[in-house]
Formats: sequence, structure tokens, C-alpha cells
Amino acid sequence: MVEIEFDNTDPEGFKEIIDTIISNLIKTFNPDEISIVRIKNWFDHKWLNYTGKQILKYDTKTHPSIPFVLEPYWNKEITVPAFNPNRVLSESGHRKKGTNNALFGEALHKFQWSTDNRNNLISRRTNNGLCIWVSSNSETNRQGSLMVYQIKNSEIQSWYASIEEKDEWKVTKTKGIDKNQILLMLTELKEKYKSN
Repeated sequence: MVEIEFDNTDPEGFKEIIDTIISNLIKTFNPDEISIVRIKNWFDHKWLNYTGKQILKYDTKTHPSIPFVLEPYWNKEITVPAFNPNRVLSESGHRKKGTNNALFGEALHKFQWSTDNRNNLISRRTNNGLCIWVSSNSETNRQGSLMVYQIKNSEIQSWYASIEEKDEWKVTKTKGIDKNQILLMLTELKEKYKSN
């Protein structure tokens, strides 16, 4: 079992959902390596596969003093999402015994120019792993986020889930994965409540 470094900004309902999904992923996916990053505050689905900013030439006819602008960019090859390292509360790495991958030991989020993130490919991190981002401060926000990149050889499946408090904590939206797949992962949690 992988321990997530939660803090007192997250309620039990949110933590239980995250723990259940992650333990289900570990059982079914059987990764060699797992990175878990806690991000300060909630983040939305636009962070999924987000590479960073790119410099584009601006139409100087309307604004001659502005020759270039920064625009959001999504690379064809999936990169580490361009969270500012100031938002990273913690990053933990877990690996199976005998796994010796030096790149996995490096921090996912580094201080660098946003345009440099194009070369920070997630596939270079691991050949068989999970990279997971979890929001914080869900107690105050009454919502939280989970983003998962599953890497197996050169194939990457990435997805996002929004978890909100609506009478009880539940998954409300997903991107990159069918919501029913997430709900299936959570049946274990429902069974636990029924037996109590």
C-alpha cells in the first residue's frame, strides 16, 4: 500500500476516494514505479496533458509594440504537466524492489522556462509506472482533483477526475476515462460502508 502525504486541508471522504482509486490502480496496473505529487489547491481538467506556454508571433498591425505572446500549448508527445514548482507541496516516489531507474529518482517539477517543458516527456520517466497528481485544500474548496498518467512501454493513458462534496464526496466529472470505470473502482469503498 502506498501512503499519500495528505494534510489537514482534506476531509476523510476525499481521502478515502483517492486512496481507493490509487490502490485499485496499483492492483490492476501492477506498476514498477509510482510518483505521487500533491498540488496546492484545486486544478481543473485543462491541466491534463498540458505542456506549458509557447511563444507565438503577434499580429503587430493592431499592437506594434507587442511582437510576441505566450499561448497555452499541448505537445503531441505527452509531457509532465507544467505546474509551477511553487505549487508542489510534496512529491513521493515508490518502486518495486530491484527496480533501478535513475530518471525515476529525479523531481517531476523543476524550475525552468515553460517553453523548456516540451522536452520533459513523461515516457522518459518510467517504462511501467503511474504518475499521479492530487489536489489539496479540498475541505475549504469543497472539491478536489485527481490526475493520473499510466505509462506502459511507449503507451500512455492519461485521465482526470473531479471530486466534489455534494451531500457526500463523489466523483462528478472525468476526462480521458469513462466515469463508470472510476465508479467501478469505488465499489470497494461502498462495500466497506455497507459492512459498517
